Amino acid sequence: MTATIAPVETRALPLVVDHVTLQFGGVKALTDVSFTVEPGTVHAVIGPNGAGKSSTFNVISGLYRATAGAVRYGDHELSSMRAGAIARLGIGRTFQNIALTASDSVLENLMVARYRLTRTGYVSAALGLPRARREERVHSRRVIEIAEFVGIGPMLNRPAGTLSYGQRKKVELARALATEPDLLLLDEPAAGLPTHEKTEMAELVRAVNTGLGASVLIVEHDMPLVMGVADHISVLDFGRLIADGTPVDIQNDPAVIAAYLGKES
Repeated sequence: MTATIAPVETRALPLVVDHVTLQFGGVKALTDVSFTVEPGTVHAVIGPNGAGKSSTFNVISGLYRATAGAVRYGDHELSSMRAGAIARLGIGRTFQNIALTASDSVLENLMVARYRLTRTGYVSAALGLPRARREERVHSRRVIEIAEFVGIGPMLNRPAGTLSYGQRKKVELARALATEPDLLLLDEPAAGLPTHEKTEMAELVRAVNTGLGASVLIVEHDMPLVMGVADHISVLDFGRLIADGTPVDIQNDPAVIAAYLGKES
């Protein structure tokens, strides 16, 4: 991270996952899962492979429809909303599998994320009208600021496909930040990174939370990273919530030790 970032006014609200069940045919991916992400906190969801972490994210962000239960963001009922409408509420996310347009520049990939914040219409933009040009300059300046904050400022004009894996992970994060989220969902942001880049990612997660005031919900396998950044942790195993508490609570929970952290030798 090479720069600070100017915060925008955030309207972070509590995110409530309320007795959510997700079923595919005869298989239950989630069973009666409940937890709350308090505004302005970093909340982690952990668990072994297949525990239901990504399914939880997909229900929250509208990619999956819960079979039972509800997800609420403040007064907004997310369970019946499409992904685009949820994003417009100020909920951004990254994906475990990076989905950038390889042939486009980093700047172009980030500018796409500003679409929901654009006020001028398509016709005005296509005609290059003064108002549209002014708005584009405003969005471009903000994107450059976000890129500097994440540490990819010098790479803005490079095709995204030419970057290293770790750099593309940062572009993915920057693109989510470019939506100016009040709640940011991070799906394994440190997966596949070497130790020093995991440390950088942990610092970025905390900076997003403290510098921008955004709530962060993170799914991550790297336990040192989780324990270092999370204010609260929910633990899933076989689609069920088995523990919910502070990092200290979770580290000492017998069910978590048995299911995820492993028994001490």
